[in-house]
Amino acid sequence: MNSKNLEIFVKTIKINDYIILNKEKLLPDWQQVPKTIIFLFFRCQHSLNGNNLKSEEIEKERLLLEFYTLGKKFYYHSQNQKILSEVICPKTGFPIYSNKGKEIFITQQLVKRYLPSFKVKTKECGLFHPLWGQAVYPCIILSGAELTINKSIISAIT
Repeated sequence: MNSKNLEIFVKTIKINDYIILNKEKLLPDWQQVPKTIIFLFFRCQHSLNGNNLKSEEIEKERLLLEFYTLGKKFYYHSQNQKILSEVICPKTGFPIYSNKGKEIFITQQLVKRYLPSFKVKTKECGLFHPLWGQAVYPCIILSGAELTINKSIISAIT
């Protein structure tokens, strides 16, 4: 995917974060706590504002496939380096490679916590990218590795 259509942010998970405090409910298989959260923002061909639901669903499916491809590459690169990682399904909020927990990951709330330049639409699940507006599809990957290791994996797969 063209780099102008994908933005990636790697952030250290804060010790008092919801993910850490609720690890057993979110990632019941994990023995260790995740160290980093990776946000992937895919630029949409048009705004996801609810004005054209059919074309928006088609666009979301296209970007979901892009994310699954990239997420799978990240997961396998991590596995090869013996690093625990997890790709979170943007549609369900559940992990793809681990067992489902009792709670889901809420992408918009995590974006709001870690990336304050992004805005979350009040009482809705919409997200506003600082440059792309609502033409954005957000996704998450979690990792047990430090920032620098994750950045090298991302460089290898993008």
